[in-house]
Amino acid sequence: MMLSNKTSEALDILLGACFSLNRSVDRMVSILQNTFSMPQAADIIHHNHGHLWPLIADLISTFKDQYNVPTYYPETHADGRSYQNLSDMMETYLSEVSDLYEMVKMTYRVAKENDDLNACAFLMSFTRILTIVMGQVITLRDKAVQMPTDYDSYDRHISSWGIDGVDLTNPHAVADDD
Repeated sequence: MMLSNKTSEALDILLGACFSLNRSVDRMVSILQNTFSMPQAADIIHHNHGHLWPLIADLISTFKDQYNVPTYYPETHADGRSYQNLSDMMETYLSEVSDLYEMVKMTYRVAKENDDLNACAFLMSFTRILTIVMGQVITLRDKAVQMPTDYDSYDRHISSWGIDGVDLTNPHAVADDD
């Protein structure tokens, strides 16, 4: 067996967390658009982050497919949250991405304990992708802390902050700098 059951299950949990992040970001985008009246921020975050999370989850299922192991898709949470301001929203986003990072580390430990070298290698490349995204989320949060209710300024300047997501179709976009 090329992939242990325990590692497979841990990968499924990780995949579910990615789909949950998609749900969270879609809710945030709805609030950006409709409550905070920030169409540019809503568009950039929706297309470059909201659409990214299911694609990142697909990396996990594609990895499992290579070993002929079916993927289990956990349920995602309902999301009707409200946010006091941009700072509150982006702190929540950073917290959820940080939680995902902790899940990746736990999944790596499971893979290592089960001698799944292939999964360990996959998770290291997965971490590189997550690091790029996390850097962008930190920028969104830092700017939101600077201007928690200055919605017009945040919306006007977001296009210059490099909130570009990750090009998962280009393996060189996420390759290590070695």
